[in-house]
Amino acid sequence: MKLLEKRSKKRFHEINEWVAKFSPMRTHYHSNSFLERNIWGKKKQVVKKMLDSIKYESVIDTGCGDGGLFGLIKKNSKYIGVDISPTQLKAFKNSLDSTSNMPVLIEADVNNLPLKDKSFDVAIACDVLEHVIDPLVVIQEIKRVVKKGGHIIIGIPNENLLELVRLITLRFPLRSPDHIYAIYPSDIKKHFPNIIKKVGVPFNLFLSDLNLLNIFLVKNEG
Repeated sequence: MKLLEKRSKKRFHEINEWVAKFSPMRTHYHSNSFLERNIWGKKKQVVKKMLDSIKYESVIDTGCGDGGLFGLIKKNSKYIGVDISPTQLKAFKNSLDSTSNMPVLIEADVNNLPLKDKSFDVAIACDVLEHVIDPLVVIQEIKRVVKKGGHIIIGIPNENLLELVRLITLRFPLRSPDHIYAIYPSDIKKHFPNIIKKVGVPFNLFLSDLNLLNIFLVKNEG
């Protein structure tokens, strides 16, 4: 892990809300840029395949944002989305319709999840660890709330390639303003030794440095 910018909690909240209002998650999935739309669309496909490959009845989506991954959850599953941003959660609620599974949405810090130990079959933590003040604490919290033998889906960006893509797609500043840490595949391997599957996006190349996003399906040993 590499600290990109030391940030106070006040500044963290300010930037988080700015991004929530002007560059929420759904803008990536529906971007005018074919490249950006394609990359984020492939990410959703990978997460869906991982979810479809395992059995589960309950899911916690940590840092759920405006609900970009909610539609991937199988029907009749218990879903809890946690995010620190009231703006993101409001957008999530507004995106729901009468045919949707009704999620439980909680405004909370993923550094301190207000949930019981070993409560979930699956945790999703896509594009989360790079955004938080203390990713090691978040990793422990995710392990805590997932059942032993349960699964965790983790997605992390390649910061260097991400800056290049932001340049090509004319998204400024080049470094995403809400990224506090660079998280590397070696960090995931260190803290989640039982990796079931790793997929790179968009090309699924063997070398992680050549993937824009790396998505892991791991088994919780805790």
